[in-house]
Amino acid sequence: MRVQHQRSDVLPLTWEVPAAVLLAWLLTAVLALPFGQGLAYVVTGGSFVWPTDLVASLSGLFGGTPGLGVDVAPPTRGLVYACVAATELAAATLAVAGLIWWWRTAGPGAQYGLANRTEARHVLGPGALSKRASTIRPDLLLRGGHKR
Repeated sequence: MRVQHQRSDVLPLTWEVPAAVLLAWLLTAVLALPFGQGLAYVVTGGSFVWPTDLVASLSGLFGGTPGLGVDVAPPTRGLVYACVAATELAAATLAVAGLIWWWRTAGPGAQYGLANRTEARHVLGPGALSKRASTIRPDLLLRGGHKR
């Protein structure tokens, strides 16, 4: 369980940390493009292919001609862009999940000193939780002690 400290040292809010997070996210989004192209090669039965010329590969993907900068003939254009979209979606999902995790554990949404469900069940045990249900969550019980 997290505990509120007696004294908190607040770091100044500056631009370096958000800029680093933004640059890391942009790098991930850009590198997901050739990764998706390489994934298209795997889907067609070949091995994963990383471009030898990354700039040419990116310009080919942005320009509508996938396979530039790669030594192997590319799969169909629709498959390449479907795999690129899937990797971009996976990268965005992981980024949002990481942001939510940070927000709840260390960011402004963190509730220091409160136990989550897992921590409460571990400390009290399931028997004590059910015995004290009316005290812990009185909103789940109707009058007379019956559960909703």
